[in-house]
Amino acid sequence: AQAPIDPTPTGAISAPPLSAGDAFAAIESLAAQGEASAQYEIGARLIEGRGVARDAKAAAQWFEKSAGQGVAPAQYRIGSMYEKGVGVERDYARARKWYRLAAEAGNARAMHNLAVLLAEGGEDKPDYAGAAEWFRKAAEFGVRDSQFNLAILYARGLGVSQDLKQAYVWLSAAADQGDEDAAKKRDEIGARLDSKELAAARALAGAFRPREPSREANEAPTLKSGGETIREPAFVKPAPKPGSKPKFSQL
Repeated sequence: AQAPIDPTPTGAISAPPLSAGDAFAAIESLAAQGEASAQYEIGARLIEGRGVARDAKAAAQWFEKSAGQGVAPAQYRIGSMYEKGVGVERDYARARKWYRLAAEAGNARAMHNLAVLLAEGGEDKPDYAGAAEWFRKAAEFGVRDSQFNLAILYARGLGVSQDLKQAYVWLSAAADQGDEDAAKKRDEIGARLDSKELAAARALAGAFRPREPSREANEAPTLKSGGETIREPAFVKPAPKPGSKPKFSQL
């Protein structure tokens, strides 16, 4: 089964439970001592308002500390905050920096978001070749909107040589995940291929299997202290938020 990508962090549980306030204080103490997983966890709790009042500015500070120690999920989250201007001033250059670091470490959502920033240009000119590279990497990990966007680049010849067979393959992959728009466009592309090309494209599409993403790069780091996980009261996990950005282009 494919590993989940960047799930909502839940913390780890063992040993006697602490009260909610004591648990937060214990984790905050670890974070202040420089424990990267604790810094991430404090950031996550602050941005989600989990057991503590929401504080996006403080969350950004803790995520950035954790990101600076190489925690890929933290790099993804602080990149998203810089892109959206949540808790920090919007800064596309910093967003790209953190997304790139997370993407290079194997974070699939960061790959997708970096590709979108490159394709849209932000404060710079669009870099479709760079976007195609990162959309492809994310698409191979099964990110549906990356599969769609990569297909659009192939269909239009943006950043890559125009290749309708590849466009068909990636639209098929997105359609297989329930994207009705992708299914419609796949059929439009199929109508433009001759019988031999269509058969080849269908064979490639049928053979595609998504790669399994690295858990370390895509999941919240396990929170530990002295080799033991910190135990705290159980809580209801919030509903996951959409992980990928909207499709950026049309045929």
